[in-house]
Amino acid sequence: MASGSRRLKSPLDKPLISKRLPSVIFRQSLRYPFSLCLLLLSAALLSPAQEESGEPTPAPAAGEAQLSAERSAFDEISGEVIFSGGARFSDGETLLEADEIRYSHTTGEAVAAGHVAFTRGRERLLADSLHYWRADKSFRAQNIRLGRAPYYISGTSAEGTGDEVLVHDALLIAHEPGAFQPRIAARSVRYRHDRDVVARNARFGIGAFTPIVLPKFTYRLNIPLASSLSFDAGYRSTLGAFAETGLYLPLGPDTRIGGVVSGYSKRGVMLGPEAHYEIERSAGLITAGDLQTGFINDYGDRLSDRLGRAVPKHRSFIQWWHSQDVTERLQLSAQLHYWEDSEVLRDFRPSLFYRNQSPDTYVQAVYAADRFFVSGLARLRPNDFAAVQERLPELRFDLPALRLGASGLHAQLQASAAALRERPPGSGAASTRSDRLDTYAALSRPISHADWFSLTPIVGARATHYAKASGGKRRYTRLLGEFGFDAALRASKTWNYQNPVWQIDGLRHLLTPTLGYRYVPQATKGRTWIPPIDTAPFSSYLPVLGLGDTRNIDALEPQHLLRLGLNNTWQTRAADYGSRDLLTLDLAQDLRFDRAAGQRRGSDLHAALAFMPAPWLQFDLYQRTRVDDFSLREVNAGLTLRDGPAWSLRLDSHYLRREINEYVLRYEVAVNEAITLLTRLHYDSRRSRFNEQAYGLRQNLGNIWSVQYTVSIYDGRRRESDFGFNFSVQALGF
Repeated sequence: MASGSRRLKSPLDKPLISKRLPSVIFRQSLRYPFSLCLLLLSAALLSPAQEESGEPTPAPAAGEAQLSAERSAFDEISGEVIFSGGARFSDGETLLEADEIRYSHTTGEAVAAGHVAFTRGRERLLADSLHYWRADKSFRAQNIRLGRAPYYISGTSAEGTGDEVLVHDALLIAHEPGAFQPRIAARSVRYRHDRDVVARNARFGIGAFTPIVLPKFTYRLNIPLASSLSFDAGYRSTLGAFAETGLYLPLGPDTRIGGVVSGYSKRGVMLGPEAHYEIERSAGLITAGDLQTGFINDYGDRLSDRLGRAVPKHRSFIQWWHSQDVTERLQLSAQLHYWEDSEVLRDFRPSLFYRNQSPDTYVQAVYAADRFFVSGLARLRPNDFAAVQERLPELRFDLPALRLGASGLHAQLQASAAALRERPPGSGAASTRSDRLDTYAALSRPISHADWFSLTPIVGARATHYAKASGGKRRYTRLLGEFGFDAALRASKTWNYQNPVWQIDGLRHLLTPTLGYRYVPQATKGRTWIPPIDTAPFSSYLPVLGLGDTRNIDALEPQHLLRLGLNNTWQTRAADYGSRDLLTLDLAQDLRFDRAAGQRRGSDLHAALAFMPAPWLQFDLYQRTRVDDFSLREVNAGLTLRDGPAWSLRLDSHYLRREINEYVLRYEVAVNEAITLLTRLHYDSRRSRFNEQAYGLRQNLGNIWSVQYTVSIYDGRRRESDFGFNFSVQALGF
């Protein structure tokens, strides 16, 4: 690299001072006559003498250099031009700024001192002093700071070229320097623009605490320094004092590996290797997945599982999700949820448990052709405490609605073959098996008039064959027909209403009454001989309309009904483009001509409302009402109020007749830019108690760490503790 004694033959002759500089220097020379003499002497040395030597004049190194400053002088001894007072030296993409710049036309060397800023493209380096050579664009600097957000490097000295910089006694820091910032201290760091950083003899840590020794560390600039870093600690009466640390190191822009280590004073140590990957291959094909695990030898009070069985001492869980674009048309997806017992996530990973309390395991492949889909699905039951309709496997062919020439008719076809099995929760219970072939075909004819009326009659048939029938039959085939239609009217009206407070610029009301009719004669026939595996799950909503979309084909209910709907939408013009919804209100009810035991002629009236007149206000409501006596059967409501980052409030209400009547309040208020107060209240009105009270404080440290302190109080019969304190640290990103 460059040294202080380096002397390079300058390829410059005339371009030393650019066209913009003589006026600056000339103005200074008028005030100081001696400077004018120096200027004339410098000009005489620049070009005529070299041209008279007879030697060919080399081309400029990289275009014309430009210099400017408030003051200028000429050093007769060194032959350098001295620029001071906001001095600037420009050489192509290179810009050098300092209190003083000395330039030698003989060597092509620029020496900058005092508040040096060296900019090359998007990269910027700050230093106390810097030497720059035009011939090869190299430099050497003292006490430097360089980088590009959000990562910065400082060091005692550095040298480099346009491609890379070597920094000595270096410190790599995420974001701005601070006591809580992650950092890497190294004897040397090689920084290659837009590519990577290579550190040797490095130590990694937080602030002044750098316990991790790294003989060599390579970090690519297109990925975060650490994808995620977390720490949780606290106390729960069922777990004792606990501490949990999670660290994930990046392997690519969206790929990281790491894990979580948790220690519990009453239960033991849980180890959990984890990984996340997302890789984009050629032609935009993506492979992505996520792995979470946990293993513990639990010596505490483990209680019993959901089936009343003793929880084992050796406990573990594995959760894996995978999605892969094999080709542009073939996609593979898989999901694995293995729990050693039904309570392992509830005890040690409650955040995962409450998001998914019904673990599902499957592998599926889907081939998408131009006009149809072919898929294969295998659904398994690795957990004996769960009820799962296993597919071992199921193969499907789906042809979406396809127009048949100029007739206006649309054809739809689907077919499947499945080996089914269902085992009751618990080991040793007898299983139900079924080998089933199923086919559905339908014809429809959409009819429309302008944009205000549409009618689609439909006729279909479904044939289902059971190779392993029940009720004394070896085989059974069921044939069903379907008749019906879907109709809609569309109307709209606009008003030139203005309201600056609510940012309303005109109003538009969209009104859409709908009718849906389906009749499946003898839908319940053959129930005695059909193994009941695909049955209807519990749901308080209206069932799917249409024989082809019905999934509970092993336990069909009577299907002869008319569904009435009324959809309303109020809109206004959006500030940027198009329109935005202010209010939506949808109503629906079924009139049943054939009924199952216990059903009424008319179903409950279902209403869904969403009110969002402004960004700071939102109200959601789902309500189910019995029509004959107008009694409420179910209400789910939510109100959100927010004032940007200053505060937010969310109030939820859940009511299910004779089952649930509860309220949940979440409130956050920012005391200042760094501290936010948190409150969560969960009140059970039926039992007149607070099931949960949580009060906390969240603190932002240097825009790197989010620290949260939470105190929780629980009431009621539950597996979890009745009191808990939690201290957590999450990396915001670096």
